[in-house]
Amino acid sequence: MITIIGNSLNSGNKKVLDKMNKMDVEFIRRETQHQLANGAEYIELNAMPLLHQERPFLRKVIPMVEDLGARVFVRSENIATLVEAIEIARNELIVGDIEFNLEKVEAICKAIEASPKTVHIVALTREDPRDNDIYPEKSLLVAQRYVDALLDRGISRKQILLDPIIQPLEENFSHGKTFLKTLDLFKMDFPQVKTIGNLTDLSYGLPRRFMLTAYFLSLAISRGLDYIVLNVMDKSVQEATVSTLSIIGRDRNLQNYLKFCRNKKEARQRQI
Repeated sequence: MITIIGNSLNSGNKKVLDKMNKMDVEFIRRETQHQLANGAEYIELNAMPLLHQERPFLRKVIPMVEDLGARVFVRSENIATLVEAIEIARNELIVGDIEFNLEKVEAICKAIEASPKTVHIVALTREDPRDNDIYPEKSLLVAQRYVDALLDRGISRKQILLDPIIQPLEENFSHGKTFLKTLDLFKMDFPQVKTIGNLTDLSYGLPRRFMLTAYFLSLAISRGLDYIVLNVMDKSVQEATVSTLSIIGRDRNLQNYLKFCRNKKEARQRQI
């Protein structure tokens, strides 16, 4: 079954970043509640632009998000931030994204080993964050080395989330195809390892982003993507998710599809 991660608390959004800078906890609370109500199981927290306030912000927000019933996905390039997030969180969580750098991998693995809870690590399948020359065979080689390194350090397969990396179509019209082919290779070579992708990255810089995200979501789910990062508040995304799962036989007796349709009908009736 797929796992949905809501990313509307994205510090790349100026409004959200402003609320984070002001430590507007009530805004974070409302956004978290809305995302949970729309199907998110994890809430992405990315506070990197806060710089020296990144870790104080997470210290305040992670417990609150968990109290609301969500699990957290903490994204940062700062290893110290990810290590502290592992220490703060009370429940199962995800940390990332971490490119294949053995020094960083070693530090995260030590923190995970010391934690009594389940920690998933997002393994970004490239070695240099500046490397945008990504193609399926190259990503597969990095993934093979990455998985081996994590297993050698005591991380189990169920804790690894391989990220095939989604790049914007605006930069190259074949980036969507590249991701899907890479995903196919990962599912074939690592059947016991889960995959993750931030689907909203594909449409960055383009008009009508919701349309591309919805169709991309259907393709990614049908190819077996396990953890999906997107804006769950987008109605077209909700429809694409429930419809695709029904079509590919992952909605037993169409329970979720029929429930979704009933809820939509009831919502319309309340508006009349």
